[in-house]
Amino acid sequence: MHDNTAVEVEFDIPETVRGRKGMCQNLEAFFVGAMKRKAVEVCEPKLTSEEREQFRAAKAVEVKNFIAAEAFKSLPAHLQPSADQAVGMRWILTWKVKEDGTRKAKARAVLLGYQDPAYEHRAATSPVMTRQTRQMFLQYAAWKKWLIQKGDVSGAFLQGREYPGKLHCVPCPEILEAMNLPPGSVTQLMKACYGLVDAPLEWYKSVDTFLKGLGLVRSWSDPCVWYWRVDGVLRGAICGHVDDFLFMGDAKDEQWNAVLKAIQEKFKWGDWEKDSFTQCGVRIKATSDGYELSQPGYAKDIKEIPLSATRRREDDKPISEWERTQLRMLLGGLSWTAQQVAPHLSAEVSLLLSETSEGTVATIKKANQLLHQAQLRHEHAMKIHAFPQHVDLAIYAWVDAASQNRVKGGSTQGIFVGIAPKSLAQGEVTEVSPLVWQSSKIDRACRSPGAAEVQAATNGDDTLYYARYQWSEMLYGEVNVRAPEDTVIKTDGYLITDSRNVYDKLNTEVLVIKGAEKRANIELLSVKDSQQSTKLEIRWVHSEAQLANGLTKAGTSREFELYYKMKGRWRIMEDPNMMPETLKRYAARDGQ
Repeated sequence: MHDNTAVEVEFDIPETVRGRKGMCQNLEAFFVGAMKRKAVEVCEPKLTSEEREQFRAAKAVEVKNFIAAEAFKSLPAHLQPSADQAVGMRWILTWKVKEDGTRKAKARAVLLGYQDPAYEHRAATSPVMTRQTRQMFLQYAAWKKWLIQKGDVSGAFLQGREYPGKLHCVPCPEILEAMNLPPGSVTQLMKACYGLVDAPLEWYKSVDTFLKGLGLVRSWSDPCVWYWRVDGVLRGAICGHVDDFLFMGDAKDEQWNAVLKAIQEKFKWGDWEKDSFTQCGVRIKATSDGYELSQPGYAKDIKEIPLSATRRREDDKPISEWERTQLRMLLGGLSWTAQQVAPHLSAEVSLLLSETSEGTVATIKKANQLLHQAQLRHEHAMKIHAFPQHVDLAIYAWVDAASQNRVKGGSTQGIFVGIAPKSLAQGEVTEVSPLVWQSSKIDRACRSPGAAEVQAATNGDDTLYYARYQWSEMLYGEVNVRAPEDTVIKTDGYLITDSRNVYDKLNTEVLVIKGAEKRANIELLSVKDSQQSTKLEIRWVHSEAQLANGLTKAGTSREFELYYKMKGRWRIMEDPNMMPETLKRYAARDGQ
């Protein structure tokens, strides 16, 4: 390229005050985001005649959906308000890449929701299904040998209830033409279409009302779960993430199949799958011994941050704003797969994210190396085990902490919650299905390793409490929200630590506040209360049998590698095979 060559790139200035303020505060981030959007969205004037025809057909399908849904109501000319008081509309054109590598034109008509006169007064919060719900859903189905099916509602928001508010809109010219209305006509909005800030909530309320009408009961622990019980016995359940739903029940249960038929007839569905499907970016595959969760190929699509040979030698040099943006994008991509199926990546991603604000070239090199490791194992699969139906299950939480191993002296906590047979607590090696895992910075400063371990224990107990609550509700129902301990206590819970300090303090009849770490002791009282009110049991293991150890430190986790090698099996009691080398030597010496 010649020195006097110029390249012109055009971006629209944000129309909202908030958008313009954000642009002025960080112009570089604005341009990066705008370029990303341009890379995804198609520019119609630049399409070939063949491509333009594909998008014309895609638009026709979308227009047909709006007309069928009666999303807009025509108004007489004398009742039409000024266009300034109406919400506009635009097309978003994208290419959808299929699994076979081919692409399909996709057109979506969206409202310009920011033009809504009552924008700031609309309810914008809509519940979404948690990862813990997904894990428990799959676990229950695998345990009871139930069938899980996945359904994707096509054009979900257009199938919702009639919009309760009064809002006017100027639809796209193609929609107005299909309605036999002149261009620029103002109509009344009848459905919460894409683009409205409260559209997701309106869709959720529509689904909730319909499912309750079929006799399902919404869960207290996750509002995106509905249970179908007959005489108090769970016969089926549904969970949903916006327009993506999972259904579980006995495939031979005629009454449950009748419920599913009513649901299929109520909404228009795109995909309806079983055995192997993708749900919210995660491939779920039914196997003879449970389910496997994976994201094959995902990590390979994440791009590493380019560094020149000269830049590579500048480990201690601070990174530029462009490099910082790229670093956050890379770690954000890795964080997603770590949260979904790869707990072995969680600790290093969390630690590197804490370095981004003051990152150096060395930080980028570590991030690129972590990406390379993730790409080598992009087909890694997490296992949900099909325990025998007659086996009683309990929930276990491994908790660990690393003191002051973050930037500015912050400490790290690791929490791994799994579900397994009760025999695991008796010393047996059993399968353990992951429910929750997290690696995060401890909120407050910890003066000692003991204080950090206390924080991990109290936060781990809090996570375990919620998991026991949700699992108990799924199994037994009849939740009294004013007495949650009555629900939690129905599921046995175990808190597993490798801190002798924490274990010894909790393994007493009465916890006495003394010593230098009085504040830590006070915080530990909440765990002591759980022992008394929910029958929580405390167990101690050495560090190499601590699963959460891999969630607190950078580098390869020997614990997770062993867990994977053992095909998702573990043990929490003293085990010679898991004993540290120093203890093995002492044991060998004592045996002589």
